[in-house]
Amino acid sequence: YRGPRISTGEFPTGYDSTNWFGRIDHRVSGRHQLAARYSFYDISSVNARTVGSLNDISRGVALENRDQTVAFNEVATLSTRTLNESRFQFTRSRLGAPANDLLGPAVNISGVAGFGTATSSPVGRAIDLYEVVNNTSTQRGRHFLKAGADLLHNRVNIVFPGALQGVYTFSNVANLQAGRYITYQQAFGGPEQFQSNPNLGVFAQDEWRPRPDLTVNAGVRYDLQWLPEPIRTDRNNVGPRLGLAWAPGDHKTVVRAGVGLHYDRIPLRATSNALQRDGIRYRVAVLSFGEAAAPVFPGVLASFPAALLTSVTSIDSGIHSAYSHSSSLQIEREIARQTSLSAAFTHVRGLHLIMSRNVNVPALTAAQAAQLGVPNLGRPDPRFANNSRYESSGDFYFNGLTVSLNRRATRWSSMRVAYTLAKAIDTAGNFFFSQPQNAFDIRDDRGLSNNDQRHRLAVSGQVEPARGGFRFAYIFSCNSALPFNVQTGGDRNNDTNVNDRPVGVGRNTGRGFGFASLDLRLSRRFLRRDHRSLEAMVESFNTLNRTNFQFPNNIIGTGASPLATFGRPTAAADPRQVQLGLRLNW
Repeated sequence: YRGPRISTGEFPTGYDSTNWFGRIDHRVSGRHQLAARYSFYDISSVNARTVGSLNDISRGVALENRDQTVAFNEVATLSTRTLNESRFQFTRSRLGAPANDLLGPAVNISGVAGFGTATSSPVGRAIDLYEVVNNTSTQRGRHFLKAGADLLHNRVNIVFPGALQGVYTFSNVANLQAGRYITYQQAFGGPEQFQSNPNLGVFAQDEWRPRPDLTVNAGVRYDLQWLPEPIRTDRNNVGPRLGLAWAPGDHKTVVRAGVGLHYDRIPLRATSNALQRDGIRYRVAVLSFGEAAAPVFPGVLASFPAALLTSVTSIDSGIHSAYSHSSSLQIEREIARQTSLSAAFTHVRGLHLIMSRNVNVPALTAAQAAQLGVPNLGRPDPRFANNSRYESSGDFYFNGLTVSLNRRATRWSSMRVAYTLAKAIDTAGNFFFSQPQNAFDIRDDRGLSNNDQRHRLAVSGQVEPARGGFRFAYIFSCNSALPFNVQTGGDRNNDTNVNDRPVGVGRNTGRGFGFASLDLRLSRRFLRRDHRSLEAMVESFNTLNRTNFQFPNNIIGTGASPLATFGRPTAAADPRQVQLGLRLNW
């Protein structure tokens, strides 16, 4: 391997950030108010992404991100009961993420290490965003009506070289030493893709108070997202919503309920990948060890092999926008002065989640195809190798119960204690490029979601004595372990995708590590004079310096016994941090 030497332990990181915000408000007349604002955000960092855990520093990338936004707002009083609001904003965003290793290739050893150049994320993104919004609201008796429209236009250019420098995947260290890899990928072609993305949203709603103790909210929203060819526009994104709040009797009990249909947008990264990696302007070679034209580790290909079929990324032309049916019920009761107890249940059913699926899986192994004389491993479409297609075929279920005790701010203290019991199930990972183990049996991947948080306890509040100017605040949070997907690190089903689980093991059946942290803040105000004051503060995060392990090693191996490193942590969350600050208020 001719790249940088692999290192373990500490590595340089951190970031420099600058934020500016300015706003001007101007009352033109009694009927018109104008506002203008400008915001500037800049951040730079070394080793900002894909470093740590099992990834060597050579796998990392830096970060250079600068966002600027200019916005204007006008509120017009059309009558004593009617207001009109108009907004415009322009955002210019430029992101660069240069890789640490510009030579490559990238090397992945399942469950052991990742090193060499980064290939999993874009290295550049340029966005120009324009948005125009207009809303009108009016009071008519017991009805408060509001309607409006939102037009948003994105112009996006994404630079995503991917595997231009080559990617080797090995099942274990012994195979690395022998140069016997599972798959080798290398891309050829242009790394950039530009697209234009208009979006339109319109809505209407009514807040109706038929009685002093009852409020009913009803509304509907319609969304359109125009995407490049060959994607057809999904035109039936109509989302009705209904909610109510009822405080019967002594008004110490409030019942809140709501149902609604909510639509998501198709991520532009998915459409960019599909447009770029069409097998013409950008081609990906996928080879197995020993296959004709396959390189010898750590070599790379000089050009795309003449007789090799390319792997492509595509998108279903009839892809649907993901949407969710959500419903909730909450009962809150005042049990003492300024103190209430509530219980809330939430149900969400998500449909048409975006996921990736290989629709051109090999039907035969290389040996079987050679013996039978079948070209291209018997794939359904003989023109291509793999075809990773984005489609709206995933689904999602969530049920959660939250019980909370809330003491609202009094003269000297406030507090909130909340416990949530929840369960989340889906058939797709948290990323739109997640692929199922079996491309022809998505239901086989139905399991706990990556972010299934079964138990969560949060305690927060503040204490402010009447004298002395001191204020003490605290946040304690404790979460149960997240699941992880147990994988062999090999290609058990010969689909060229190294994401297979052991036979009979369901998705996300492993359990990681719990999390607990206590954050504290002590502040005091000095020199109070003419609405001006100076506030000094000290803040600590993870005050008890608890080691919160993260990211268990999910590779169990292909042998009869699990690998010694299986289930062990590969990273930890932040240790204790303390910071001091001064704030001038006027």
